[in-house]
Amino acid sequence: MTLRWKFGFITFLLLLAVTQPLAARQQSVEQEITGILQQMYEAEQRRDLDFVLPHLTTDFTEVAGDGGIYHREDIIREWPNVKLMRFKISGFVFRQLSANVAYLSYRLDMNAQYKDQPFPASERVTTIWVMQQGQWRVCFEQGTVIPTAEKSAAK
Repeated sequence: MTLRWKFGFITFLLLLAVTQPLAARQQSVEQEITGILQQMYEAEQRRDLDFVLPHLTTDFTEVAGDGGIYHREDIIREWPNVKLMRFKISGFVFRQLSANVAYLSYRLDMNAQYKDQPFPASERVTTIWVMQQGQWRVCFEQGTVIPTAEKSAAK
């Protein structure tokens, strides 16, 4: 065996040793975050703001499907006006950007109302999560409405 081949083989083994645990950690973080997300929507169905708030950063910002920009205080103020009757989250795209920051995008199909008016039935939601005080929290969310015609064409 040549020295070059030995070096290449050792480098390969080291990379393998590093990337496998990294992939497992990222999968673990993805499962943790998607689990929290599921619980947050379930809490919204129950109208349990006390469960949802600790999972939002104090500087949480949302760009909603209507283009409006909302903050944590807006969520608290408008909570009584929102009713989530049914939801389904699917089509997850996850990337851990650093040890303490993660990106999660997903499809949200729902039956919901705001001030007794229906929400759009489907959105592509993009979120940024940060690790704070040992807990994953949402710091940013953007919902993009999926038009009804596109939803029909996708079936």
